[in-house]
Amino acid sequence: MSFGQASVDTRRPMTPLVVRFGAFGDMLLLIPMLKALQRRFGQRCDLVSSGRWTTPLMQRVPACGQMRLLTSRRAPYWFNRSQRELVAWLKSRPASPVYVFEQDEKSHWLLARGGVRLEWICTLRNLPRNPGEHIISHALRLARETPAALRDSAGFPTEPGFAPEARPILTEADHHDCAAWLDAKGLATAPLVLLQPGNKKTMKGRQRTRSTNVDFWPETHWVHLITGMGAHLPAARVIICGSPAERPLAEDIVAQLSGGRDRVVIATDDLPILRLLALQTRAHSMVSVNTGPAHGAAAMGCPLVVLYTRRPDRGADWYAPQPTTAPVKILFPPSPDPEAELGSITPDTVFNAWREMTDAAPRPPP
Repeated sequence: MSFGQASVDTRRPMTPLVVRFGAFGDMLLLIPMLKALQRRFGQRCDLVSSGRWTTPLMQRVPACGQMRLLTSRRAPYWFNRSQRELVAWLKSRPASPVYVFEQDEKSHWLLARGGVRLEWICTLRNLPRNPGEHIISHALRLARETPAALRDSAGFPTEPGFAPEARPILTEADHHDCAAWLDAKGLATAPLVLLQPGNKKTMKGRQRTRSTNVDFWPETHWVHLITGMGAHLPAARVIICGSPAERPLAEDIVAQLSGGRDRVVIATDDLPILRLLALQTRAHSMVSVNTGPAHGAAAMGCPLVVLYTRRPDRGADWYAPQPTTAPVKILFPPSPDPEAELGSITPDTVFNAWREMTDAAPRPPP
């Protein structure tokens, strides 16, 4: 039975479909929603998304079933094969609930072209975010909505108190891969402190100090922080995380160290998503700007200090990493001005927050 048909047997199992196009952090924060929908409907969720990180990440989420990834949403339909294949796949699916955690018109246009009727769709468009509501809470509230086609059915009750965590389930092979990498780097026994100084916005332009780079924390601040960490925890090794594009930033930080360079490892070319998550399960702690790996640390239970601007469009009340089994400390610029630069957070402030957090709740060795 296709989406285009009006009647449906609500007694049969239904596979929810979730539409979300997001970066690494966005997809991590979607995991609780997928878990809630699986529990509600009894079936794993199909997912329409994009991004190279989505497949390896969601393969470690038991609540996620089939995935359909678009190479581009903005390309004209007839010029983009992935859009046409998605539409054909939508037409072949049985009627079932659809949850659209997107505001854009193209997502709804593709669903309509694939024969998905409006009465099967629950969309973010009809569920504005509440003041101060975190994106996870917003997504879970959407998961508790019932499509109009099912509102007369009592078979899919909501569970308002169910709040699953955003933790993927890594395999033994994932942990073995991480352990082998650490052993090859001579890092198998040392406490590991992870630093994430960059993100996609940081590396987008040639000038890191440009005013639009709101997540920039100066290289000299990272140098000061690393030096303090080395004095406080001499046995630790510092691993600078990030993508290959962020290697120049990491190299500039290390080049400015006056000593202790042998205790710092640049791993920007060595951390695919699953290895990074496995590393975060065993790391002593992490300090990061606002970016996806910070969400990974929180999800995997790695003590985290994260630097946040006060800009309302990037508010921590909406998008900050959520702690699981380890603390998360969010630091803001000292000025209440929403335009205050991240660099106004001093290295001593970050170091003291990291030291107090990790000294209060030391992490057991892996």
